[in-house]
Amino acid sequence: MMIARIFNQKYKLLVLSSIILLGGLIYSNTFYGYFHFDDNHSILDNFAITNILNLPAIWNFWPSRFITYLSIALNYHLSQLNVLSYHIFNLIVHLGSGILVWWLMLLTFSTSAMQGQKITQHAKLLAFFAGLIFIAHPIQTQGVTYIIQRAVSLATLFYLLSLSLYVKSRLLQQQGGSLIVFRRFYHGALIAAVCAMFTKEMAITLPLMILLYEFCFLKTKEKLNWKQFTPFLLTLLIIPLTMFLTKSVDFIGMKMTRGTSPNISPGQYLLTQFRVMVTYIRLIFIPINQNLDYDYPLASNLLALPILASLTFLASILTISMRIFSKYRLIAFGIFWFFLTLIPESSVIPIKDVIFEHRLYLPMVGFSFFLVSLIDYLFGNKTLKSMVVMLLIITTCYAVLTYRRNLIWKDEFTLWNDVVHKSPKKARPYNSRGNAHEDQSGPQKALFDYNKAIEIDPNYAEAYNNRGGVYYQQGNFTQAAADFNKAIAIKPNFEKAYYNRGVGYYEQNNFTQAIVEYNRAIEINPNFEKAYYNRGGVYYQQGNFTQAISDYTKAIEINPNFEKVYYNRGIVYYFLKEYDQAWKDVHRAEELGSVVNIKFLEALKKASGRDK
Repeated sequence: MMIARIFNQKYKLLVLSSIILLGGLIYSNTFYGYFHFDDNHSILDNFAITNILNLPAIWNFWPSRFITYLSIALNYHLSQLNVLSYHIFNLIVHLGSGILVWWLMLLTFSTSAMQGQKITQHAKLLAFFAGLIFIAHPIQTQGVTYIIQRAVSLATLFYLLSLSLYVKSRLLQQQGGSLIVFRRFYHGALIAAVCAMFTKEMAITLPLMILLYEFCFLKTKEKLNWKQFTPFLLTLLIIPLTMFLTKSVDFIGMKMTRGTSPNISPGQYLLTQFRVMVTYIRLIFIPINQNLDYDYPLASNLLALPILASLTFLASILTISMRIFSKYRLIAFGIFWFFLTLIPESSVIPIKDVIFEHRLYLPMVGFSFFLVSLIDYLFGNKTLKSMVVMLLIITTCYAVLTYRRNLIWKDEFTLWNDVVHKSPKKARPYNSRGNAHEDQSGPQKALFDYNKAIEIDPNYAEAYNNRGGVYYQQGNFTQAAADFNKAIAIKPNFEKAYYNRGVGYYEQNNFTQAIVEYNRAIEINPNFEKAYYNRGGVYYQQGNFTQAISDYTKAIEINPNFEKVYYNRGIVYYFLKEYDQAWKDVHRAEELGSVVNIKFLEALKKASGRDK
């Protein structure tokens, strides 16, 4: 008994250390990768996360992802915009999910449905490799390295934790374990389920997954205990109720206020997803040519050969899975998991981007189950050594591909340059690479990319706005104004274009029109702190110090770390002879890293009596 306990402890230590070591190695080159893509809106420009104690602001930003943004607020509280803490958090979540994949598979081998099957002879080995494959697979990079996609990895962590705790509670119940211990696991599972629902919407399949698991592994002769299952079934209501009460979804039009596209019908989206799911299957089996921003055509005709062939292929997989279920239960379950977890984002709700690799993060659990089980059935009956060698080769290949894929995420240019080469007929990659060129290579290369984006999509408002910004920096105000006007004509509620147009009017000393533009930008986005800051500057130039202070104060309320605002407000207070307040603001600006004019500082010290 003692020897068995020691062996189990060593096995657990081996599993945990291997998962942590492997994950740490293959993601070691990501710790200083910068923010990308939606990170701009969700983190860099999101002032709801700047105060972790302001829970209403975090909630209002995205209610159904409250826990995701609470975790982002925690990172901001700890390190501001230092990316290291964000990446470490994401990696810890990923490692935790990998450990839960191992545990869930180990629990599955303990269920009554698996007892007596040959595959259970290798239970600990297969569970170990299931965790490693989940950690090492390169398709997971987008859910780990892309910071804001912790929404999917964190939701998966809670999803797996809930299911694992539920399974553990049911096994205790079937084995006549302690009622107190059973309740702890059961209630822990329920709490984790609620957390998953407030992390990302794709967690809505969790109650259905519990039901599927019950059918596959737990429910033998007895009927399903609806009293135990009902609380989990009720969690299905959390996401739709949250969306309904916060008015973030149109249930009649089947559209959410975030992420959905008015240009894609539910029917088009569903037909397109048949091909997308085939692409997903290709990516998990052959993870090469990965791409952040696929150029994927919309489908509109079910009878079109690519769509019909994809649907037939998917239907065949599901049919085969049902037929082999009794004999190859784990393989079938892995396939069922894959399809069930894809439903929220691959069905009829038209999401703006029809394909994204991070949507495979949770389905990869099913693939991990499927792959190790398949290899056991193919090689395990021959020699254990050949099976282990095959699993090691696969894990090693995945790990190498993951490390190499993570190099692409080093910075904005490497990422979007890769996308441009893989999606050369899509406008967004050129626009995004243009942004990277502005920061790294200068305006000429940026102009080339913006021009290319506009050539591909003549109605791309963001590209016009960005090109206008480059023209403005070059002193070509006429062309800049034309581009800002074009951006606004295409997108009338484009606050950044109004803001940029306001900057142009300010430079031409047309203060009245500048204020009109800033007013419009603020009307569209009441939390546009730069618009308040610039409008405050115009009021200061006009001698309207009261209004200038009001705008500067509002900008500080939105972004408490906006150092330039403190400095400018300090100057206004100085002219109003409110020297103590001026000193506080200038001192705060210095703390935040703002460069302070020495002569002004000496004059302020003298006026406030601080030079003695």
